[in-house]
Amino acid sequence: MSNEWVEVEAKNIDDAIKVGLKELNLESSTEAEIKILREPEGGVFGVGGTKALVRISVRSEDGRDYKDRKSNRSNYKQREKTKPNFERKQRNYKENEKREYKEANPEEQLKISIEFLEGLLNEFGLEGKVEGSVDDRNLIVEVKGEQTEALVGEKGSTIRSIHELTRTVIQRKTGTGTRLRLDIADYAKKRRKALTIYAQRLTEQILSDKQEVMLEPMSSVDRKTLHDAASEIKGINSYSEGREPYRSVILAPEEEIKSTSEEE
Repeated sequence: MSNEWVEVEAKNIDDAIKVGLKELNLESSTEAEIKILREPEGGVFGVGGTKALVRISVRSEDGRDYKDRKSNRSNYKQREKTKPNFERKQRNYKENEKREYKEANPEEQLKISIEFLEGLLNEFGLEGKVEGSVDDRNLIVEVKGEQTEALVGEKGSTIRSIHELTRTVIQRKTGTGTRLRLDIADYAKKRRKALTIYAQRLTEQILSDKQEVMLEPMSSVDRKTLHDAASEIKGINSYSEGREPYRSVILAPEEEIKSTSEEE
């Protein structure tokens, strides 16, 4: 094997491990030594934020490659006879893996998110109410109240930071990732409505000029809103270009696009 170890950076630890195992051509984490060099941290109100960093190496024993031993069945079985505790070690590896990658509990995660956001409102001295529900394992959380508009920020910048901070708290307390949809002071609803109207107003210009229009870089949530709006407008199609955080939506006459591709 050309690479005995790799270091992988990703949004969360699970993603980093999956990428590392793939690069090393390993089928399972039981075939690897995994060391978490850095846990992911969300930025606080738009400042900071780091990705997870994991080092993954091929597990070896007695100086020999684990996968080589696994592929050589006859020698493997012979060593099993001389090492009766090998199977027990394998079971321990699998048990540890199950404990490390336990199934997420959306109800527990929802409770943690609500308690955290209620505490945040209290710390800022703002009157508001936090409500939430679970929809197909997605956490739908809303912070309501006139005073909570102070937590929106310019173009929703503060909301995005609070969103990442809440996700980090959930992950640290439960050890699992989460799919969180957070709205504060109905900002997300108002934003969706405004973007939909914006797309509709651009339609006449696009159809008249027969030219595509590239919009400013937006978050994945805003891009999805525009794609949804474009799908309901006759004669208009949409796609995205660029890399995060500078990925933009392009609206174009339908005949100009043979196929569309969007990751969200």
